[in-house]
Amino acid sequence: MLGKLALAGIKNRRRDYLVLLVGLTMSAAIFYMFANLATNQAFIKANAVVSQAAIIFGFGAVLLILITIVYIMYANSFLLSMRQHDYGLFMMLGATRKRVGELVFLETLILGTLATAVGIVLGLLMSQFLVGLLLDMLGLHLAHLSAFYLPAVIATAVLYVGLFILASLFNLVRLTRTTVLKLLHTDEQANQPKIHPFRQMVSAVLGVLFLAIGYWALAAIKTLQVSAIPVALVTITIGTYLLFRATILVIIQGLRRTKWAKKHLNGFLLGQLNFRVYNYTRMLTIVSLLFAMALGAITVGSGYHRQLPMMANSLGTYTVAIHDKNAQEQKLIDQLNVKHQATYTQKRQGKVVYYNTAELKRQPFELNRGTTEAKYRTHPAYYSESLAKFKKSGSQSLDFLSLAIRSEQGFYAPQFLNAKQFAKQRGKTVTVTTVRVKSMNQDKAVLKHLNKLELQRFAQPSAMTVGNYQSFELMSAFFGGLEFMGYFLGIAFLAMLASCLMFKILSGAPGDKQRYQMLYKIGVRQNLMRHGIAKEIGILFLIPGIMGVIDVLFGLQMFKPLMQSPMSPYLGIGSIFAIFIGLYAIYYVITLLLYWRIVLPKAPAD
Repeated sequence: MLGKLALAGIKNRRRDYLVLLVGLTMSAAIFYMFANLATNQAFIKANAVVSQAAIIFGFGAVLLILITIVYIMYANSFLLSMRQHDYGLFMMLGATRKRVGELVFLETLILGTLATAVGIVLGLLMSQFLVGLLLDMLGLHLAHLSAFYLPAVIATAVLYVGLFILASLFNLVRLTRTTVLKLLHTDEQANQPKIHPFRQMVSAVLGVLFLAIGYWALAAIKTLQVSAIPVALVTITIGTYLLFRATILVIIQGLRRTKWAKKHLNGFLLGQLNFRVYNYTRMLTIVSLLFAMALGAITVGSGYHRQLPMMANSLGTYTVAIHDKNAQEQKLIDQLNVKHQATYTQKRQGKVVYYNTAELKRQPFELNRGTTEAKYRTHPAYYSESLAKFKKSGSQSLDFLSLAIRSEQGFYAPQFLNAKQFAKQRGKTVTVTTVRVKSMNQDKAVLKHLNKLELQRFAQPSAMTVGNYQSFELMSAFFGGLEFMGYFLGIAFLAMLASCLMFKILSGAPGDKQRYQMLYKIGVRQNLMRHGIAKEIGILFLIPGIMGVIDVLFGLQMFKPLMQSPMSPYLGIGSIFAIFIGLYAIYYVITLLLYWRIVLPKAPAD
């Protein structure tokens, strides 16, 4: 009987519960994808970058679990707010608290189990397609990354079903301690916060101080090392909470005294925020931090992706070196956007390689200041030396020595002969063509093919590389995993933070419904109410967004030591911010549409 009643209740409110189910399903799917990466030992061991980042995965897993707990807490609050009036009516009609409590427990568990099951299936599909698409976009190939991984399925099912059992018990206890009258009129209770000037001032000062400490810790990561992250996380969280608690209410009270508050529904809007924001302080703090983490993760991932060619170009003077090029390789070279190209003839005998000085005079071997001077690492500067100077010092550069790598014994010793001496010199003759392209990213496919052919024909020691493209591939293997984690965590955090805020706002919608019905009865147009709601929810989305952007701008300081130049973490930040804010705005629009549907009274049919 209880099962039928629970299913009937879910069916009657299926439209409202569909929103909850979609959010919970996405949450479970995201958690499954992350658990698949975090628990797949074969995947971690097979990819060097991932094994190096085991601490990051562990930290991310714990953080994601904490976010999931908060997320389910607010989703559960939304679920309970939708039905508590009905539960009160059941008690008035004679149902015992125990039976109503069992009904609540069953409804919550059914929704949670359904969301978990669908979420795991969706997570499998997303792991198969979305993760693969992301890896292809980044040009990464990570081994042993399969869509289905049983330990991840078990971990997701145990966590979510366990959390929903706890949520069901929480609802049961809450209902048994709540009177019938309070259940029926819970949405009509007002909460008028008070301002204490001295407390507000102290809270604001402490908030700024804690934020300053957190931002300093991120900038001083070289000194504090790993301890900088927990220090910053704790101090920025406390500082954001104190600052929100001290300033938001004061700003709202100040706006209520302005002429702007007397226009349209602005006064009603500020009154709604006045009641609501103080109770939202913790939520806004969490959302602002998640916003910063999501935006920061995507920005850093994009930063690594953008700077890899820059880092590779700073290591040498040519992109690829082709030995004894054949017709196939010449065709590939013709497809490149070549910025500089030179061909040198070598004669190899014993442990010595001989060069023709006539060729070096005609086309001097270029050197890169970026290999020796830090200020040229962002924008390499190429130069050539006189032949006499090049023989003494320039010829010992790694780039030049790499043109004649011995497969087992290391470098040949370079010697220089004039044209006549070179013609008489015995030894194996080899031609080497050096090519520097305008954009490594633009010609990546052709360069990859050329490099593959070169390695097949002339095997090189694994510890050495010939050309910046090979350096680019080595760095991609190392930093590529960090890029992937940045994008992946950013998307996961964005989905969860926006969903948490959405459910927190929607959980108060049933109580607001009566207020908008009263406005409608006294003649307020629906169009005016829509604009007022759009402003109110927009402010609730805007507050954590602004704080999150500030946190990111300071937080990116911690990545300066890991990147090519002090400005590397901020490269392309405008486009990343625009894309992220666009996705954030989509959640705002979804929340707004759902809120309108719940609270706005329906116009009577003609």
